Amino acid sequence: MAEIWVYLEEGADDLAPISRELITKAMELAAGLGGSVAGLALGPSAATITAQAFNYGVPKVYLTEAPALEHYTNEAYVAAAAELIKQYRPSVVLAGTSIQMRDWTPSLAAALDAALAADVTHVAVEGGRLVATRPSHGANVINKLGFNAPLVIISLRRQVSPEAKPTGGTGETIRGTMPAIKQRTRVRSVKEKTNAVNLADAQIIVSGGRGLQSPENYQKLVPELAQAFGGAYGASRAIVDAGWVPYERQVGQTGKTVSPKLYVACGISGAIQHLAGMRSSGTIVAINRDPEAPIFKVATYGLVGDVNELLPALTEAVKTKVGQ
Repeated sequence: MAEIWVYLEEGADDLAPISRELITKAMELAAGLGGSVAGLALGPSAATITAQAFNYGVPKVYLTEAPALEHYTNEAYVAAAAELIKQYRPSVVLAGTSIQMRDWTPSLAAALDAALAADVTHVAVEGGRLVATRPSHGANVINKLGFNAPLVIISLRRQVSPEAKPTGGTGETIRGTMPAIKQRTRVRSVKEKTNAVNLADAQIIVSGGRGLQSPENYQKLVPELAQAFGGAYGASRAIVDAGWVPYERQVGQTGKTVSPKLYVACGISGAIQHLAGMRSSGTIVAINRDPEAPIFKVATYGLVGDVNELLPALTEAVKTKVGQ
């Protein structure tokens, strides 16, 4: 069995949490398949990412740095990765499910004629073969996927595996070259400075939906309850589409997939797209005036009533409890 590669992403001040999770998963798969683990780093931060990966136990990293990789573009990052993969022939490439990875993985699979399993929630070795699990139809159907291809590319959701722990190790660096490509896209990247908590990393999330009736009610009630809990706040697709909240707050199949210890759904009816993004949460509290709302079917606890009346009282109760 050849190597299992992990696409390494840069975090705020360390290797991204998803990459640390994928390192753990790659080591588990390598043990089951009799292979080894390596990292793949592309772009201007590749050298820094490589050093961080060594610290989490990755023994080897393939990297490419080039002017064409200064900002992410599909054609440049696919070409750089494909060049390394063609030369060193890993059997599996693991990646996350960020917006960039959702763009990159299918294009890479097409360029290499590889098998692709996207948005996977579980991958393991069964009977000596790689088997992936992914939900479909709003998580009402669970698909098990097997592979018959020399190269398999898999994108995994967050919290599939525990994060790798620092080992303080070192490793081998193998540098690739950027192939000549016709660059059709030019990007000028502007990063917004924000102190917002990453929803995928949050242990407590309070999300709001149409039941709040107005963007003013959302902004007045949901962030305050989230702050009282010491958590983050999210939103349903309906109010993101309505312009109440920016997209980065959206929880669901087309937004962020989250799995916090506590998820509080405020005025969210529970469309299957929303449930697909949060149903694996540890404890789910639903607040909705409709006792037949689908959200109650997945809730650990439910409150039936007007969320605009219940949230202020709940916020005060949480503040009192936390202050004790």
